[in-house]
Amino acid sequence: MSDSTQPSLQDVLDALGRLADRVANSPRSRLDPFVNSSLRRMTAELRRYIPGLDAPPDPEAARFLVRAAYAALEDGDAREGLSRALRGLSFSPHHPGLWFVAASACFEYGAVEDAVRLLRHTLWIHPGHPAARRDLEALTAYLRDRWQQPGEMDAESLTGPVDGIAFDPELAFDSIEDDFEPPTAEDDEQDRAA
Repeated sequence: MSDSTQPSLQDVLDALGRLADRVANSPRSRLDPFVNSSLRRMTAELRRYIPGLDAPPDPEAARFLVRAAYAALEDGDAREGLSRALRGLSFSPHHPGLWFVAASACFEYGAVEDAVRLLRHTLWIHPGHPAARRDLEALTAYLRDRWQQPGEMDAESLTGPVDGIAFDPELAFDSIEDDFEPPTAEDDEQDRAA
């Protein structure tokens, strides 16, 4: 029996279409917080569906809209680029090019967190997407350099015993050592004596 609280794929497609209309009609120069939270929810819901398993409703319309979205971004119109990308996603929800252009538009809007999230979603759909991987690595390096203050320990120096192991924050449990033993009362006494 299915869970009635989970939206169907058609519900997600309809929501992407409505979100495209909202972005297109918004006079704001910043991304609407409703759009931010909706994009977060869309990516989470779409991870329940395997890319390529279900045929997209209209892949030809999606191909047309990815070109139109890129053209809008090249003209410097992030709002129109994001709107067209979202409209295209309502026709083909697992199109990596559309997610990539949506991420680029979010970055142009100044919504860096959303851009990173959408780039990661692009890579979830198509792990070999070179432009998404390049932009995600560049954004990650930029954010790490920008927010790390002089004299602070960086993430690499805090990893300690897991040096050299690839670490993904979504899989934080991977960094737990197999031979970890909880401290004993004797250890606590030694710590207090020191």
